[in-house]
Amino acid sequence: MSVPMVPGCRGRSRHRRVGGRSDEEVGITGRRLCLRFLKYLAPAILGALVLTSTTPALAHVPSNFHRERRHIKRRAKHELGVPFSYGGTSPQGFDCSGFTRWTFLDHGADLPHSAAKQFSLGRHRRYKRIWRRSRLRKGDLVFFSTDGFRIGHVGIFIGHHRFISATSSSGVHVDSVNDPYYWGPRFVGGTRVPATRWHRGRK
Repeated sequence: MSVPMVPGCRGRSRHRRVGGRSDEEVGITGRRLCLRFLKYLAPAILGALVLTSTTPALAHVPSNFHRERRHIKRRAKHELGVPFSYGGTSPQGFDCSGFTRWTFLDHGADLPHSAAKQFSLGRHRRYKRIWRRSRLRKGDLVFFSTDGFRIGHVGIFIGHHRFISATSSSGVHVDSVNDPYYWGPRFVGGTRVPATRWHRGRK
């Protein structure tokens, strides 16, 4: 019993005439068609391989960093009203850097328990320093100099010129970065953490 052949991709070189052409001529034409088909098929196969081999390193696409910003905002606002506790790092009681540390823990950054040290992260490669209030985005850390000389307070920007932080007078509370009486004049800058940045042309 003969093995069936794929038409056009392989042919025997007998000289039997078929429709006015020999088997050899039919085989040559078939091989040309097969090579032409493979020419167009190869890029499609290569593209499929590239897509299936994409790694989780591309996780922070635009939709993801926007989602992370919204999540940080919701997580912070959920703790509104929690009392201030010096050295506190849990929903039982927060100080300012303890609150930001807790909010970001397992959600984009492992922040040190110090407002000044959190501010210094802005010098690191994957973080971004924000100096102008108009360029702040949801989820950015915002810093204030409460004594006029050094970083003494940190909070989380939640949009519309507002930030949320743990204060000694009101616990976890929302204020304005433009407050003309206290926070506005004491604003120093902000820091954007890696999880809320889009690394290719990021804002």
